[in-house]
Amino acid sequence: MKNRHQHGAQAVEFALVLPFFLVLLLLITDLGFLVYNKAVITNASREAARWGTVLTVSPWTTANVATVACNYVRSSLITTSTGTHTSSCTGTADPVIAVSNPNGNVPPHFGDPVSVTITYPYQGLLKTFIGNRIESAWSLTAVTTMNHE
Repeated sequence: MKNRHQHGAQAVEFALVLPFFLVLLLLITDLGFLVYNKAVITNASREAARWGTVLTVSPWTTANVATVACNYVRSSLITTSTGTHTSSCTGTADPVIAVSNPNGNVPPHFGDPVSVTITYPYQGLLKTFIGNRIESAWSLTAVTTMNHE
């Protein structure tokens, strides 16, 4: 039997537990976005390195290789950053794309390594909601090195 002084106990317990469940749900969602974004920059790095190592009709420059990675991340990346996004991936919320080749900006020779590094400062949902109480963003990095064919 219920005591008449216990009315509303479930509502109080729910009110006490609800914030913890919401934070847990937010953390799970944030972790999902983090893993997805890591996969996106890894795939973009692979796509750009692959483009930079095969013979193409387009002229080979580090900017063209970086454009391949930029196009990939621009269409697939989930971002919660309030910074600027540009079509050339040079905005404050865009990933940093670096292409290295032993010959510099000229086409690599056969067997030369072409390396594409993408660094993305992932802010996450928690930083967006909580504000500046969290130190900094997580830095996601993907590096792919392939030999020129």
